[in-house]
Amino acid sequence: MVAEPAAVASAVSPVFSFEGGLRYWYSSGEASKDLYGSRGKVMSRLTYYDLGALSGEVFLNATHNPTGIFFKGFLSAAGIAQGSLTDEDFLDEEPYSRTLSDQHNGRITYFTADLGYNFWNTPRYRVGAYVGYNFWHESYHAIHCTQQAANPRICVPAITTNTGGISQDNDWHSLQLGLAGQTQLTERLSLSGDVAVLFTQLDGKDQHHLRPEINPQPEDGNGHGVQLEAMLNYKVSDLFNIGVGARYWRAAAAGAAHFDETPGGGRPQILHWEIERYGVFGQASIKFN
Repeated sequence: MVAEPAAVASAVSPVFSFEGGLRYWYSSGEASKDLYGSRGKVMSRLTYYDLGALSGEVFLNATHNPTGIFFKGFLSAAGIAQGSLTDEDFLDEEPYSRTLSDQHNGRITYFTADLGYNFWNTPRYRVGAYVGYNFWHESYHAIHCTQQAANPRICVPAITTNTGGISQDNDWHSLQLGLAGQTQLTERLSLSGDVAVLFTQLDGKDQHHLRPEINPQPEDGNGHGVQLEAMLNYKVSDLFNIGVGARYWRAAAAGAAHFDETPGGGRPQILHWEIERYGVFGQASIKFN
């Protein structure tokens, strides 16, 4: 008996599978910088927090089914409309200073491209390993300034106008190694997860707008990080899918603030940066073979 052409076609797996769509990530974040003196003591600490953002993403996934090789990537840009900055100074010759400022008109941009291989692939389970590149940019702009401690020289009286105090631009370039997996819970419902370790390089710039002698101040460093993601996906039809999920990103770097490259001159100063971003997202996608 000879099989009908349609039956033969349905029994053959597609060579390529593609999925593309839009995703919205509502997130909050924190970032902090410690500057150290020559004796290893923290001299200054800047902490940005409540950095809320709503990011729109475009994403694409592609799989070569016979080999299990896959590509995934996404691109996004958004504003960081809110937030605060706490600036602390721990100088021996001055009273402790702790100032509070508002953050506005910040930016977040990120891009990821990964290439991987599904080493375990069954009708119900799929697990793969990948290597990729991640670019993550965040900028912050602090206005206003109010002294919260006892230092009489800094932000006394308080600066209540929209005067720019401090701006920070950080580019995080990362090599990422990760695992991605998916399990089919029902015919239409699936659960996927993604975890990656980052080996990151920081390229930053600090600007104290009221201190032109140290502007701009280049910063650099090397470190590590992690990215975690989980998503519940619902197959509305063979073509259309929707999903909800959660995501957590973190990176840290140790390096130097280059006062030696500012107009006022000086020596490089040891610094340590940490950044976190976390939140929930929803997405809609079209999948075809």
